[in-house]
Amino acid sequence: MRIGAWRVALRIARRDALRAKGRSALIAAMIALPVLGVTGADVVHRSGQLTPAERVERVVGGADALVTSLDPGQTVEQAPIAEDGAFSVQPRPGEQPTAEQAKGASTDPAALVASLLPPGSVLTPARPGPEAGATSPEGLVRTLTTEADLGDPVWRGRLDLVEGRAPSAPHEVAVTRAFLDRSGLRPGATTTVQGLEGTTFTITGVVEHPGELGRVELVARPGELVDPLSTALAAAGPTAQKPSAARSAWLVRLPAGAPLGWSEVQRFNAHGYTLTARSVALSPPPEQAVPYYRDAHRYSDPTAANNTRMVVATVTGLALLEVALLAGPAFAVGARRSRRQLALLGAAGGSRAHVGAVVLGGGLVLGAAGAVVGVVLGTAVVAVLRPWIEQIGGARFGHFAVPPLDLIAIAGIGLVTALLAAALPALQAARRSVTAGLTGRDTVRGPNRLVTVSGVALLALGAVLAMYGAASVQRDQPGVGGYDTRTLTVLGGSVIAELGLLLCTPMLIALIGRAAGRLPLGPRLALRDSARHRSRTAPAVAAVMAAVAGAVAIGVYTTSTDAENRRDYRPQAPYGAVQLTSHAEGPRLAEERAELEKQLSGLGPRGDLGQVEYRFCDNCASTVQLKGPPERRGLGAPPHLATGDATVLHNLFGIHDPAAEQALAAGKLLVFDRALVGADGKAVMILRGGGGAPLQPGEIPKPDLQEVPVDAVLVDNPAAADFAQGLALPSALPGLGLAARPTGSVWLPATPPDRKAQQRAEAAAARLDRFSTLEVERGYQPKSDALTLALTGFAGLVVLGAAGIATGLAAADSRQDQATLAAVGAPPRIRRSMAGLQCTLIALLGALLGAVNGFVPAVGLLKSRAGGFGAKPALITAPWGELLLIVLLLPVVAGLLAALFTRSRIPLGRRLS
Repeated sequence: MRIGAWRVALRIARRDALRAKGRSALIAAMIALPVLGVTGADVVHRSGQLTPAERVERVVGGADALVTSLDPGQTVEQAPIAEDGAFSVQPRPGEQPTAEQAKGASTDPAALVASLLPPGSVLTPARPGPEAGATSPEGLVRTLTTEADLGDPVWRGRLDLVEGRAPSAPHEVAVTRAFLDRSGLRPGATTTVQGLEGTTFTITGVVEHPGELGRVELVARPGELVDPLSTALAAAGPTAQKPSAARSAWLVRLPAGAPLGWSEVQRFNAHGYTLTARSVALSPPPEQAVPYYRDAHRYSDPTAANNTRMVVATVTGLALLEVALLAGPAFAVGARRSRRQLALLGAAGGSRAHVGAVVLGGGLVLGAAGAVVGVVLGTAVVAVLRPWIEQIGGARFGHFAVPPLDLIAIAGIGLVTALLAAALPALQAARRSVTAGLTGRDTVRGPNRLVTVSGVALLALGAVLAMYGAASVQRDQPGVGGYDTRTLTVLGGSVIAELGLLLCTPMLIALIGRAAGRLPLGPRLALRDSARHRSRTAPAVAAVMAAVAGAVAIGVYTTSTDAENRRDYRPQAPYGAVQLTSHAEGPRLAEERAELEKQLSGLGPRGDLGQVEYRFCDNCASTVQLKGPPERRGLGAPPHLATGDATVLHNLFGIHDPAAEQALAAGKLLVFDRALVGADGKAVMILRGGGGAPLQPGEIPKPDLQEVPVDAVLVDNPAAADFAQGLALPSALPGLGLAARPTGSVWLPATPPDRKAQQRAEAAAARLDRFSTLEVERGYQPKSDALTLALTGFAGLVVLGAAGIATGLAAADSRQDQATLAAVGAPPRIRRSMAGLQCTLIALLGALLGAVNGFVPAVGLLKSRAGGFGAKPALITAPWGELLLIVLLLPVVAGLLAALFTRSRIPLGRRLS
C-alpha cells in the first residue's frame, strides 16, 4: 500500500474512534493500564538505581572513606564499594600467616588504621553498639544502638537529621522513625536503655539512614551509650547473654590533596580491613584488577538479579497477554459494527488490503493514544506517590529518573500489543465478502479442526513433560535464571499445556452450543450466540483462564508450602503457655514471678521449672541427659531433664494423667520417649565432667563420663518429648547425687495474653532481671501472603472484566437480532437473561479451565521440591476459599451484574434484506 492509502485508512480509523467514544475509551484504557503499571515500575526501579556518587555517599557520608575491621589477621577481598560485597579468604592448610596478617592480628585497630592512612587523616568512630531494649509506654522495644555527632558534616548522607534537632546536651538522643512507630514515643519524650536503667535519655530529633528507612535505632552523643552499655553487658555475669562482637569502623577525612586509590584498598585488605574510598568508587579499577569479582561466586548467589528479572518479565508478559485477549474482541466488534462502511469501501474499488488497513489503523490510533496516556500517567503517579513508595521500599530514591529510551520502548510495546490485538479482526474484515457486509449477514464457520488437534497434542505433550520433569529429571542441574532443570521442565510443560487449552477453547465453546437445543429459550439463545461468535467469546474465555490459572497455581503452591511449614512446626510449649526464663535465683526469682502474675491476670496455677544438673565441684556443673538414640529432630531445646511438680506436668507437657502424677509425687522419673527406656524399665542418665573435679585427700577420681541407671515411668507422649526428655521432682534429686537449677516458671492460661500485655510484663520482668525472657506460645503463625491475595484479586477483576466486556460486546454486536426478537413478540426479560447467561458461561468456563490448568504447575513444583534426599513428602492442599470464590461465586455475580445492567427494551431498527 502507498503512503497516501495509509493516511486515508488512519483518517477513517480516527473518525470511527471518535464516533464510538465508549468502545474507543475502553480499548485505550485496556492498553493504558498495563503500560501505566510497567512505566511506574520502571521509573521506580531506575530511580532506585544509585549512581556511584549517590551510592558512596550513603556509605561514607561527608567523609572521604570508611574503614571497617572485617577480619583482622586474615586477607580479605572486596568490591570497590565494600558494602556491595566483601569476604575473608580462608588460608590453606599449613599456610603460614603473612607479615601483614600478623600485624593486623596483633596491632591495635585504631593505631593500625592510622598508620595505613596518609599523615594528617582524621578518624571519626562509626562503630555500631549492641542491640538493647529501650523502655516505651507499653514496655520494652528492641533497638540497635550507635553514636554520632549529628552536627558534624561527616555524617550527612549516611545518617541524616530529618526532624527536630541534633542532640547537644548530655543524655540527649535521636531516633529513627521506625523506633518511634514501634515504641509509640514522640520527640521530647524520654526513655531508658536496658542495662543503663539509671540514665534517662531525652529524644530530641528524628534521623534516617537513606538506604534503610526501616532501621530501628537509637543514636546518642559520642561516649554516652556504646561503651557504657557494652561494659554493663559484660559485667552482667557468666549466665547473662553477652553482646556480640561488633566490627570497629571509622569515617576518614583526608588532608587536602592526599591520594587514596585501589592500591591503598588492597593494602588494607592484606591486613583484614575493608576500605570504601570515594575516589575509588567514582573511578573504579577494571574488573580484572579486582580479585573479589573473580572469587565472589563462591560466597554469593549470582542468580538473584536474574530471578527478579524473570518475575518482572513474566508479570509484564501476562499483563500484555490479557490486554491482547480482551482488546481483540473489541476490535472485532468494532469491525463488525463498521462492516457496511467497510463493504462500501470495497464496493468503491478498495482492495482487501485497504479494508484490513482501516481496522489495523484503529489499533494504531487507539494503541498510540493508550500508550501515551499510560506513560504520562505512570510517571505522574510515581512523582505524586514518591514519599509513600520510598517508605514502602525502605530506601530513598537517589534521584527521580525519567529514562526516555525505556519509556519509548514501553510505549512501543503497548502499541505493538494493540496492533497484535487488531491483526486478527483486520484479517477477518478483509476476508468478508462485500455482499455479506452490505446485507449485514455473516457466514458461520465451524471451528478449525487442525487448530483443535494441535491444541489436544500440546495439552498432552505439556502434561507428559510436566510429570516427567517432576518425577525423572535430576535435581540441581544448572538451568536458566537461577532455576534448575527440573523446575524449568515442570514450568515449561505447564505453559505448553495451557497453550493447548487455549487452542481447544473454540471447540469447547462450539460443543457447548450444540447442547443448547434442550434448554429454554433464553439459555438456548445465549449459548448459540456465544458459539456462533467464537471469535468474540473464545478470547474472553482464554483471558479468564490465563488469569485464574496463574492465581490458582500460586495459591496452591503457597497454601501447600504453608501447610508443610505448619506440619514441621515444633512448639516450645502447649498452645497459650506463658513461659518465664530467668537467670535470677532465690528471693529475686520469687519477686519476678510475683510481678508477672501481677501484670498478667488470669494466668492460672504456676509451675516452677528447672533443669537437672550434675554438680561435680564448686561452681562446676553440667546438664544431665538420658542415653538413647540421636537427638529428636525438631526438639525445641537441647536434650535435658526438666524438674517440677504436677503443675509443670500440666502446663508445660500438657499431660493430665493421675497415674503419672502419683509416680512423680513418689519421686519417680517420668520419661516421655519410649526409646529412652530400656526393657528393664530403667532409663540411663549421662553425667559429664566429673573427671575434671579437684580431689580431696584420699578421694578416688571420678570418671569424666558416667552412666547411671534409674527407675523410670514411661508416659509415652511424643508431643511432650519435644519439650524435654523427662520430668523429675526436685526433692528426689539429692538421693541421686544431682541438683535442680531453677530456670523460671510456666503458666497455662485459658487464653494467651495479647502482645501489648506481654510487652508490659517483659518490661516489668526486665526491671528485676534484665536478661530474663518471657515467651508466649501462640502456635504456628502463617506469614502474610500478599502475593496470593493480590493474584486472587487480579483474577477476580479479570473474571468480572473479561466476562463483562465480552457480554457488552455481544449486546452491541447483536442489536439487530435483539430487534428481531422484539419485533416477533419476545418478552423483554429475554434480553436480560441472554446477557446474564452469556456472562456466566464465559466466566464459568474460563474459571473451570483455569483452575484445572493451575493445579498442574503447582503440583509439579511441589513434587519436584520434595524429591530431594531426606525431604519429606509433599503436602498438596488448595486454597478452597479462594477457589470457590473464583470458580463459582464470581461467575454467578458476573451474570447477575450483567443481567442487572442490561436494558430490557431496545428500539426497533431497520433491517436490510
